Amino acid sequence: MKISGTKFILITLLIVLIPIYGNWKLLLHGEKTEGVVVKIIEQDAGMLRSFYSIITYQANQKLYTLKGPENVEYEIGKKFPILFSTNDPENSIIFSLRGIYVNRFTSAAVVIFILWMAFYLSFTPKRTNRRSGNPQNNSQETIRRKKLL
Repeated sequence: MKISGTKFILITLLIVLIPIYGNWKLLLHGEKTEGVVVKIIEQDAGMLRSFYSIITYQANQKLYTLKGPENVEYEIGKKFPILFSTNDPENSIIFSLRGIYVNRFTSAAVVIFILWMAFYLSFTPKRTNRRSGNPQNNSQETIRRKKLL
């Protein structure tokens, strides 16, 4: 089975775009506002400790909070563009590459990408002129060895 280069690139691009699917409504229909880091909190999960920057933003004359990315500490007072849903202002993201791309679909996209690469590489035909290091398989090339003195 041979997969053309165009199909490979198309499928790879679709897999890479999976995390954006989680935020497409916000990207198309969301409203933009400005958020400010107000504090940093730490959370214990057993032996692991994570910290988050808490960002507040105003939408529909109300104040909302957004938890920043895990283990990324922003200084208090730093401002961010925020995208929020007009119907549900609590549904929001930081309007940046990390904010758009890191969501619940990211881990699924990574797993699917690894499986796709394993599938593609296992069915890709091997080249006939490939060097294998074995002198019997390299009929066109002779391997010269230095004699030890």
